[in-house]
Amino acid sequence: MRLQIQRRVAVISCEPDSQEPLSFRGKSKTIREITSIRLRELGLEPTIHRPLTDISDFPAIGKIGGVVIGGSKLSLHDIEKNDWMKKLLDFIQRAHGKVPILGLCFGHQAVGISFGSKLEQFNSTIGCEVGFSEVARTAESANDPLLGESPAMFDALFSHFDYLATEPPHFTVLLRSLNLENHSIQAFRAGDSTWGLQFHPEYTTGVVRDLVIARQKIIAPIIDVDSVLFGLCRIHRADTAPLRNFVNFMTRD
Repeated sequence: MRLQIQRRVAVISCEPDSQEPLSFRGKSKTIREITSIRLRELGLEPTIHRPLTDISDFPAIGKIGGVVIGGSKLSLHDIEKNDWMKKLLDFIQRAHGKVPILGLCFGHQAVGISFGSKLEQFNSTIGCEVGFSEVARTAESANDPLLGESPAMFDALFSHFDYLATEPPHFTVLLRSLNLENHSIQAFRAGDSTWGLQFHPEYTTGVVRDLVIARQKIIAPIIDVDSVLFGLCRIHRADTAPLRNFVNFMTRD
């Protein structure tokens, strides 16, 4: 029974119905579907929850082994207009320390804000972070369960305009950008079992390619779109390991 509960993971979907369609292995999928497929392939039993459409749709903490909060094109800068976002932050605080939590991109920012981190938008120098960017491990990441044997520096797959800018006392910052003008906290741990990753270990490069093309008119004035698309043409990735390690942490004896 304990192992059954350990393998149950609640996927908190934060994407609106207007989110861009994404191609995943030749089929159109939503972010929540992609995240659930990846977790299922890693041996978990995902259930999807959509508080954006039903503000009460959060899992019962005692009946799950972990939580993954996914990405979204929405911004937490708009939290005062969205009660479901406030409920999400409340849920994170209730679940923290009781079950492992992993926030991805928007989810990373939600977890961070719930602990008091400040959300910022990239300035005109950077504009946004999309495609592969190099990140570096901090000294404090040495024994982190998610980063495990990850190299000291590696390329991670991003797609975001907002970022966490400050470190509350509860934070252990695990990854930072090698671009000194990029002040984003790229990964952190809060306590022993709550994490945030600004990048997307669950996405394929094809998913980000779709996002780049869909948002081309918005991002073309601030980044070199052709260079980003060319950079997505790679096979080996070191940034997917933290998702697998989170699953291993959830299901450990």
